Amino acid sequence: MDDVDDRMTDEEAVGVDADTWEDAADEILADGPYDSELGKRMSRDAVRVSIGRMSETEFHEKYHEDVLAEFGVDERPTGPGGADE
Repeated sequence: MDDVDDRMTDEEAVGVDADTWEDAADEILADGPYDSELGKRMSRDAVRVSIGRMSETEFHEKYHEDVLAEFGVDERPTGPGGADE
């Protein structure tokens, strides 16, 4: 999805200005050892799940490979059949 849709989803779901959210997310994730862009994409889609625009299964499938690449294991409980390695 494009940036406009991401911003609309962020603002609709949490009532926060998209630029404010982006700045806060960058600040929080900047010092962490993990991929901050992956974290932001996943958080946007988590909002979509919470407001019914994406299913948990779609979320899991969309990020499974990225989670494996970043963490070496995908232990999220939402995957088909439980955790995957």
